[in-house]
Amino acid sequence: MKFKNISKKLESQDVYNVLIKNFSKLNADWVYHQWNWLHQNYSAFNDLIKYLITIALVRDTLKFYKDIGHTYNFNEYYSYPEFQIEKFSISNLAKEFRLPKETMRRKIIELEKLNIIRKKGKKVYFDRTAFDLVKPTKQIKITSKYLSKISEILFKEKKLDSKISDEKIIDIVEKNFSTIWLWFYEFQIPLMINWKDYFEDINTFYIWGTCGLNQVYNEKSRIKSEEIENLVLDKYLEKILKTSGSGLNVMSISEMTQIPRATVIRKVKYLENEKLIKSNSKKQYYLSDFTPFKISPKIKEHFKIKSTFVANVFNLIII
Repeated sequence: MKFKNISKKLESQDVYNVLIKNFSKLNADWVYHQWNWLHQNYSAFNDLIKYLITIALVRDTLKFYKDIGHTYNFNEYYSYPEFQIEKFSISNLAKEFRLPKETMRRKIIELEKLNIIRKKGKKVYFDRTAFDLVKPTKQIKITSKYLSKISEILFKEKKLDSKISDEKIIDIVEKNFSTIWLWFYEFQIPLMINWKDYFEDINTFYIWGTCGLNQVYNEKSRIKSEEIENLVLDKYLEKILKTSGSGLNVMSISEMTQIPRATVIRKVKYLENEKLIKSNSKKQYYLSDFTPFKISPKIKEHFKIKSTFVANVFNLIII
């Protein structure tokens, strides 16, 4: 057996430095990546927290498989309609999600009533046939495209020997699905919990992110690319938000997110009070120019977690 060439190992700190330095080149792709993931998750139960709880249970089981050295490829993983869940504690889940224990207990009971979590004697099973959970075929493609774009920048920065294509990353993800999707959950779940705490509600973050998605794409097409392509995080956000004025009305936000209109009205009022969004004379909502000062520290914190995921996937490919 040939030994792995660990000298090629990519360090997560190097990835982090490159992501921050090239924020303007990657931001639109990242915003779309995260919005698409949230959109799929919300559609499962119309309850993002409930969905995150289910994938936290899946994550713990995938970790068990990885710890014993077993990896499922994509087709193997989805060939089983159910699988046994590693032991879980309502108290531990409540602590992780920073929710009251009774709230977590209620969510678990709701999942049991939906037959998503089922008990057979002392064993607990996760039944993916009990709800509309689409295979992440689209998400794998979106994630792989985003990772490929990062690899191109890492190559230019001389952190990788070559760019890694979308197709290569998709192939690696599908062959090592249970391991890579464990890493995916290990970076996504903390991000979502942190945003939940920051916005005091995960749906508020989803609505804010929807306004952000619209704005990033509108402003990117309006501003000359050379004006923003070399701007680092804070300066990029300031430039994008400086001349904003076109946004989404309540009905559009509701249609895009599938969140009821009455809920959207309450959430945008909260976001306005927190100076995270503004509205124009047409009652269209968009991110405020105060956003960078409030959001930048969180983005930097989250990019450290994301950098670990990126480094893990690339190291699996290059070593």
